[in-house]
Amino acid sequence: MRFPAPLVPLFLLFLFSLVSAQTGGTGIPPNESRTLGNPVPDVVLVDSEGKEFNLYQLKGKPVILSPIYTHCTSACPIITESLKKTVKLFGEPGKDFYVLTLTFDPKDTVEDLRKFRVEHRLGRGWKVVMVKDRSQLFKLLDAIDFRFATLPDRQFVHPNLIVFLDRDMVIRKYMYGVTFDRLEFANALRIARGEIALPEKFRGYLFLVGMLGFVGTVIFTIVRITQLRYRKKITA
Repeated sequence: MRFPAPLVPLFLLFLFSLVSAQTGGTGIPPNESRTLGNPVPDVVLVDSEGKEFNLYQLKGKPVILSPIYTHCTSACPIITESLKKTVKLFGEPGKDFYVLTLTFDPKDTVEDLRKFRVEHRLGRGWKVVMVKDRSQLFKLLDAIDFRFATLPDRQFVHPNLIVFLDRDMVIRKYMYGVTFDRLEFANALRIARGEIALPEKFRGYLFLVGMLGFVGTVIFTIVRITQLRYRKKITA
């Protein structure tokens, strides 16, 4: 049986949506089966004021890690602004949790961090940081499985995401995209705080049920169209 032509665009849209949902942006998404439940390394960070501190000094509160590069003109500013709007609904950075905007560009400087912080009007409790040592930077990026490709003029292809660490610096959750759903963010923060969020337990099953429903609808539509064409051919 030939696949009905009217359904080809629908099928292609489904495939595109499925791929987009899995990647969450440009670049290769992390392999969560390799990272979730693992601690990140205790790297030395430098903030926008040039002050050095160890990542593990933030132990005791959840950490929201946002990998960006400071001279990005596309996704990174949108991620930062969206995160800024979402975060304020759930508490105060530095008090209720930490937010780290982390540059993954080894060539970024303290001045670049400062400029980025000023441009986005990030509060005192929000840290814009870089990893002091290049080898430590890539250890941290490897721990969260953040992979990027370098393009000309210091541009990068990278996944768009934020990472939630718990109070012990263990990776607990990823969120993908350049904007963040309020309920999903609340759920991720609960997980980082050590609370059990029931929707997370059944998320895989819900996705499967949704997929089965979609496939069932497509199959029903194909069969129905085929039947109508067959009847039309008989009556003709």
